[in-house]
Amino acid sequence: MAGSPWTCAQCGAVNDPAARRCGTCASLAPGRARVRALWVLLTLMLVAGVAVAGVLLFAGRSKPAPAASGPFPEYTTPALPTTKTVVTTANALTPPATPSTSTSAAPAEKPCPGDAARYLPGGAGTALLVAQTAKSLITVCKTPDGRVFYDGQARGQAASDDTHILLPAEAAGDGFVAVNGDYRYTISGGRLVVSAGSEVLSDDALTPVG
Repeated sequence: MAGSPWTCAQCGAVNDPAARRCGTCASLAPGRARVRALWVLLTLMLVAGVAVAGVLLFAGRSKPAPAASGPFPEYTTPALPTTKTVVTTANALTPPATPSTSTSAAPAEKPCPGDAARYLPGGAGTALLVAQTAKSLITVCKTPDGRVFYDGQARGQAASDDTHILLPAEAAGDGFVAVNGDYRYTISGGRLVVSAGSEVLSDDALTPVG
């Protein structure tokens, strides 16, 4: 083999045996080049083995538990009271007694007095107010259809077209108001005020009757 051509282990060129060196890369003779190539191969295998061993060692380590990896402690949702508990607590309370309505009956409605009722539409109604002044008998009645009427009658005289007046009225504040042309009859605060425009014609106290 010493006298035959040889191939360079590094560049693969065929070299002259007399030169003893590679003419392409000026490397060592074939014997020494093979030794050097072998050392390089062994070094690469050693490095690869160390790398594989490191990977296997790293993969074999146990991974930490997920709960311990976070910086915050595990949160537990607090238990809320159930609807059943709330209902049970509410049912334990004793509701206040409802006052009975049987002991407080509404006052019975009084019929409109006959002298005033006969002038009402339909001839009957319910008395909302019956009172008198020094000279007059005042009656306020409501018909079954809901209309309100003011009746003024001279005291001590039989009711007639000349001694009484019937006017439509309406509720106003704590009393009633009836209007007849320029005249206004106002019942309020226990008094009857008769006025014409801004002029007060009379202002009399009312006394309940019956």
